Amino acid sequence: MYAKHRWLNLSLGLGSLALLAACEQKTFEVLPPVPVEQLEVLGVQTPIKSVHFHDREGEGLLVLSRIDGQATDPDSEEEVDKVVLKATLYGRNAASDAFKPRWQIEQETTCAGLDLDVDFYTDVSDVADLNKDGVAEVTVASHAFCGGGIDPHDIAIELREGQAVYSITGQSLISPAGEEPFGGEREDSASLKAAPQVLREHMDSVWQKVYKRPWSEIGAAADDLPDDDPE
Repeated sequence: MYAKHRWLNLSLGLGSLALLAACEQKTFEVLPPVPVEQLEVLGVQTPIKSVHFHDREGEGLLVLSRIDGQATDPDSEEEVDKVVLKATLYGRNAASDAFKPRWQIEQETTCAGLDLDVDFYTDVSDVADLNKDGVAEVTVASHAFCGGGIDPHDIAIELREGQAVYSITGQSLISPAGEEPFGGEREDSASLKAAPQVLREHMDSVWQKVYKRPWSEIGAAADDLPDDDPE
């Protein structure tokens, strides 16, 4: 009987250790920021934001960067403005290892002689474990605009978890004072439509936060301008 109790206690002990190890493997946490000098070693020229984290797949580092430059238009052969946005996820298994790219999203926008406005939405581009499975979900949101008036911005939102990719593309909503709003179109990827609810809710939340930027209050801003005609 004593032997049986001892085996039972040993089994319970091993079970507790296994459960503890499983919990530790599923832990997601945000780590202290990586110094800019280390980002430069990775070849990042103009870092905008970085998120350093650890999940079940090891140590991860999301880096958002932007490069401004010039390009030659293939049709007119004229010099045009160019902005390249890059979102790169680096990873490593041990602190002594070098970070290596896991994937990269690159968005290039060119614009000739017009207003060019391209950037990340850094407040919603982030890393989290939304479904609490120990694997980080990476959200990258950006906008791009080339025009000479008040027109919608193109919006791209992408969520990645491991090899899975979910996306929303669309345009910002324009709400001029005293006029009907326009823009605001949105298209969800087939993968997002079939995604777990927690991921769909997250992506919808990101869209709701950004799709009215930056022109939704243009009417109010215009109303605040001083009157040119003297009274």
